[in-house]
Order: sequence, then C-alpha cells, then structure tokens
Amino acid sequence: MSMDSRNSLLSINKLLLTNLLKFAGLSQSQCSLTLSHHRNSLVGYIYRYDKKIFPRSFSYFFLLSIYRALAKKHNPKEKISRFDLFYNMISKNGGVIEKLLIPALEHHILAISSLNPGIKIGSGENISINKNDIFDQDELTILDKYIEKIEPEKYEDYIGFLQGYQNTEDWLQNMIVEDFEAIDDIKETYTDEYKNFELEIKAIKDFYIICESLRKTFLPNFFSPSEYKKINFINSKSDGFLMKKSAIRKNFSISDFSKLFLIKVDDDYMSPAISIGDECLAIKTTLGETNAFKGGLFVVKEFNKICIRRLQFTMFKDTYQIISIPDNNKYSRQTIAALDNKGKPRKDYIIGKVIWKSGFTNENKTIMNKNLFDQDFEIPEFLSRGLKSEPNLFSDESDGMSNEDIKKKRA
Repeated sequence: MSMDSRNSLLSINKLLLTNLLKFAGLSQSQCSLTLSHHRNSLVGYIYRYDKKIFPRSFSYFFLLSIYRALAKKHNPKEKISRFDLFYNMISKNGGVIEKLLIPALEHHILAISSLNPGIKIGSGENISINKNDIFDQDELTILDKYIEKIEPEKYEDYIGFLQGYQNTEDWLQNMIVEDFEAIDDIKETYTDEYKNFELEIKAIKDFYIICESLRKTFLPNFFSPSEYKKINFINSKSDGFLMKKSAIRKNFSISDFSKLFLIKVDDDYMSPAISIGDECLAIKTTLGETNAFKGGLFVVKEFNKICIRRLQFTMFKDTYQIISIPDNNKYSRQTIAALDNKGKPRKDYIIGKVIWKSGFTNENKTIMNKNLFDQDFEIPEFLSRGLKSEPNLFSDESDGMSNEDIKKKRA
C-alpha cells in the first residue's frame, strides 16, 4: 500500500468514527466505557487504523455503543422508533455499511451459529433427539445464550456474582453482612459494575433484534437457525430439509420442533395416497400420550421396520384395537392390540403422526389432497379423556365404523 493510499484510509476511517460519535452525542471516553474488551483500543482505531474494513468484534461493539447512546436519548413520544434512528445513522453516513455494519452483522451471525450445533435425529430405526437445540427453546433462553456468547467473561462473572438472584437489586436486598458500615463499600465495589452490565444486557437484547432485521436486508443468504429448522430422515441416509419455522407454526400449530422428523416411504402399502419415494413430515407421539390424536396416517414400527400406516382406533368384544387399513387393495387389513399385557396403551408401535407429504412421485397429486384425507375416526375414550386433539391434517376415508356405530350394532 502506498503512503498516499494509507493516509487516505486513515483520514476516511477517522472521519467515519468521529462523525458517528458526533451523531450519537458520544465523547471518545464515553464510548470507550461501553466497548467491552475494546475499551482501550478506540483511540488507535480512530487515529491509526488504515484497513478498508474494521474488525468484526470492534464493529459490533462500536455500533452497539452508538445504539445505546441513541436509545438513551430517544423520546418514546416521538413518532420515530429507535430502529429508525439507528437506520438513519447508517443511511446518512457513507461507509458505515461496508466498513462497520457488515462486519458487525458477521460477528452477530457467528455468535448465533455457535450457540449450539443443532438438533440430530438418529438414522435407521433408532430415534435419538438432541434436547440441547437452543433454538427450540423460548426467546428469553435464546437471548441469554446469545449474551453469553457476546460477552462470555462478563456474563460468567455476573452470574457468579448474583448466585441465584434475579438482579443486583435483589442481591442487595438479600445481602447479609456483619459490619453494616461496609455496606456502602460493597455497593460501590460490586453493584455499580454489574448494574452497568445489566444495562448492557438490555441493550444487547435490543441490538439482537436490530441485527436480525438488518441481516435480512444486507446478508439475505444467511439462513438463521432462529428462523429455519433442519429436519432429518429417520429411515434414510438422505440429507434432510431446512424448513421455515414460521410456516410450520402457521400450517401445523406446532411449537416443539424437536419432535419433528422426516420419513422416506419404501413400500406401496398406502399407494396411491402415498407412493414409494414420497417424503413425509411427522411429529413424534405415542399411543396414550398427552397430545391425543384421531385416526389417520401414522409412522409405526412394524416387524422391525419403520413405515406409514393408516390407523383406525376402535373397540371389538370389549377389547380396544388398532386397525391398519391399506390404501392399496392388494393388501388386507391388520388388527393390532391397543393395550399391552398390563392393560396400558402400547408405546412400542406408534412413533409419530404424519402431518405433511411431499407428493414428489406423482405429478397429479397435491401436497394436501383433501379428497384422500377427509374423514375422522375418534380415538377410544380411555385414550382421549381429558386430552387435547391435534389438527386433523391427514384423516381416514375408509369404510370402517366409528365407535358409536359399533356400539349401536352390538346393542
């Protein structure tokens, strides 16, 4: 790099940082206090940094510091939001996007991507679900883990300091000391630092939302694990699918994504409704589980093989039964006992309920063919009493009789 080019970059970088500080009404010393582990580096970045873009971590904390200052000055009564204030800053100051925002968003993305390795559903007949998928948890849990990645040392010290209390005020109210004259010293020594970190935590949570919004605009090709779910097959080595969580929630009323899995059909028992090669999405459930179900399409374990069967639940001669009804007329119905030897619902047969079918193998089929799946069969009372039914997405159209019909016939 020539001396002229270096001097030019020095001037551009200095002007950019000082203009942003001026826009936010921050002095260099005030900004340094909120730069985390970069607090002693601001002067160097302003006067001696000659690279085209700033480092990711510095960019993130510098823009976080700017956001905190803007948020502090923001008047809730004004029509403009804190996000708009921040976005206006990006728009009015040339070079922010390339030099600071993109690196900051990359730092944000790296933090998100490292929260956990994701969920894994086993192959073959063994279904093992990793319960540690952080993005299957509630938003507060996700944000706590995110903060832990952004500020690992501070967060660890802060949690250790609280020792089970909710915040510094809670800690102070429950603090027990023998020397009451030492209370003021303890407050000054400990609580000021952690109170400031609590303010930083709040700002990081807000900044997380801002980064997520800006990421979709400036880095649209990143598929965030907070928005998409990788769902794998349980009976195939084929790679699974990335599915958008909002679409799953909207269409299937499902919140626990850890129970979802895919199955690739390898028999023609349910043809033409489901053909060999079709890929189906299912939600893990068992007979007698809290989430009751109606008759329909289920993933079952039959003769040590995982497959899809249309099931009807009924009662015959005072015995509860599961009837497996093929759509392919070359097969005959099968009857399976619904109760085990101890009189409890069998949990070794039903693995999950089918909620979506690809229909890739037949161009004339739609993803959800309601002419094929349009009637319900109620689960027996001993299984459904007090339970909440799931949406009936694949129901049974067979000519089997309902429980009420059977009772009338027997009477």
